[in-house]
Amino acid sequence: MQVLDPELASVVWWGTHTLRVRAHAARGASLCPTRFAPYGHADPLAQQVNLRCWEDGCMGIVHSIYAATSDRLARRAGSDRQAVADRMRYARTVVASQVAELDRGRRVARGLPARPTRNDGIAGRINEALDAAAAGPTEARWLVQLFRMIRGYVCRDNRTSTTWPTDAWAAEKCRADGGVRGLGTDAVRQEILDDIHTVLSEAQRVAGRAWVNVSILHPLMSVVGPLTDDFAQQLPSSDPDPAEQALLRQFMTRHAAYRRRGQHPAGAFRTASLEVFGQEPSGDLRDVIVDLESGLVG
Repeated sequence: MQVLDPELASVVWWGTHTLRVRAHAARGASLCPTRFAPYGHADPLAQQVNLRCWEDGCMGIVHSIYAATSDRLARRAGSDRQAVADRMRYARTVVASQVAELDRGRRVARGLPARPTRNDGIAGRINEALDAAAAGPTEARWLVQLFRMIRGYVCRDNRTSTTWPTDAWAAEKCRADGGVRGLGTDAVRQEILDDIHTVLSEAQRVAGRAWVNVSILHPLMSVVGPLTDDFAQQLPSSDPDPAEQALLRQFMTRHAAYRRRGQHPAGAFRTASLEVFGQEPSGDLRDVIVDLESGLVG
């Protein structure tokens, strides 16, 4: 077996970490199980590679990027007629570009844009609209940044959720505007959802509903990977949504309050539903009301 360049092998191994983890995640594993860089100093013949890395395509990524990088290094040295001043620094640059190219190719194969976060064309016009709609330059920068994050998020490989990452984006907004927010609270999550609504509304106004559906909403709902084995094992068979639980608790509290004020069970149910959910209750509610009544104390 040919012994590969151990330094280059290490650069490739760590430079492809994100792609390799995605490959494992697509097949139910959250982490790469191999400890040492294959073909690196600690494992020059790749004899300590976990079998799963071969099966999940992790090693296929390594071989592809190593070959492309090695070829680029050889061509660079030959064309310049002198050694690259810092070979490994240049190698890291090549690995990063090859990883990005492989990532783009996979997105295109799934019918997604090659560069979802580019800022020219339609996206550029939407950015201009967001800038004009904002109350000031700080808000404008944030809305443009959020629009970019939205487009990147919906095209992300092996995303396991169809909901927006409001907590992470709230932290980004704090960095963008210097504000102090209670991360994870309902109020802050709603603030980010309102910002998302602003962005998507402007996008629809500028580019049309069809563009928003094709470029954002359809990928959000369809480009979803499976949960990893270890993560899925930690979840109950039907994991309740925290936001739904909070609304339900709020509804039950309001219903109980209206009952204590003397409202009829059905009337208290309707008033609480309008107040918490913003809509009229529908369907046969008798069993639900009976359950609520049985849970009232005093």
